[in-house]
Amino acid sequence: MCFRPAAVSMSVTCPKCGAECALDAKSCSACGADLPDAPSVPGAPGAPGAPSMPGMPAAPGAPAKPSAPGAPKAPGAPQ
Repeated sequence: MCFRPAAVSMSVTCPKCGAECALDAKSCSACGADLPDAPSVPGAPGAPGAPSMPGMPAAPGAPAKPSAPGAPKAPGAPQ
């Protein structure tokens, strides 16, 4: 399996006349129309960000005092 990055256009299309203009141009070289801002180049899809450093875990608390068992209930006694 090979990895091929997405094609990135190094030009922008004029919305008025359709001419291909340089990516950093502010206006069309053919008709003079204002060009939209250049789109940002996206990062690699699915690439994880830098892993974050986990913090220190909290200290465990003292165990709870065990409860004393209750007296057994008599058979047939109300609950």
